Amino acid sequence: MTPLYLKIYHQIKSDIQQNVYPANAFLPSENDLVAQFHTSRDTIRKALAKLDKEGLIQKRRGKGSQVIAHQLRHFPISGLTSFHELKLLQHFQVVTELPVFETITVTADDQEVTLFPIGTPLYHIVRVRIIDNIHSVIDEDYIRADLIPDLTPAIAKQSIYAYIENELHLSVAFAEKTITAELVTARDRDLLIGLPTDENRLIQVESQVHLSDTTYFQHTIARHRPDQFQFNEFARRQTT
Repeated sequence: MTPLYLKIYHQIKSDIQQNVYPANAFLPSENDLVAQFHTSRDTIRKALAKLDKEGLIQKRRGKGSQVIAHQLRHFPISGLTSFHELKLLQHFQVVTELPVFETITVTADDQEVTLFPIGTPLYHIVRVRIIDNIHSVIDEDYIRADLIPDLTPAIAKQSIYAYIENELHLSVAFAEKTITAELVTARDRDLLIGLPTDENRLIQVESQVHLSDTTYFQHTIARHRPDQFQFNEFARRQTT
């Protein structure tokens, strides 16, 4: 069950993105939020702390919580958000194509790519994300079939993380990510229809994703058109 402070956080975040609270405006006072959400001050403060950590608001002494003016992040670098969730947050119009959906067993060659032990059963899934009618992203996933059973093409076209969390009741916890600029391949051009001929690199985000018990279950290679994505992150200086 989702904690109340997270529900409040998501509601206020949505209100900020919908300009209910525009840039530089102040959120209602803590007392007003307590009354609005019928909860405790501690719950409100936890929700505000999460908004503050993400760089959506800035606490102003004696004034309250002010909405920070910044461009909508097109792609979260440090977060662990599914593409389906990102679509809902940023109001993309998305079609997902599924050129590859198969089960494989890790070989020595596969191990170099996936980092899973030889003999591990995997789903190998390739999804192409068409955003606002532009072929923009290639998501290639290797997912442990012994830990995440009964995946189907229909699930892959919607949200694998929703299936893992809501149907299997497992918790996706953290990922180790590497971001590089990689040369465009012939397969990239086949899948990313309309990629400019003078574009010779894609932005690749490679992730090793773990469950809450630290089990490594997913290796993802996501290749993005650089003319369609802006990779931003909000950084707050920590002082002692």
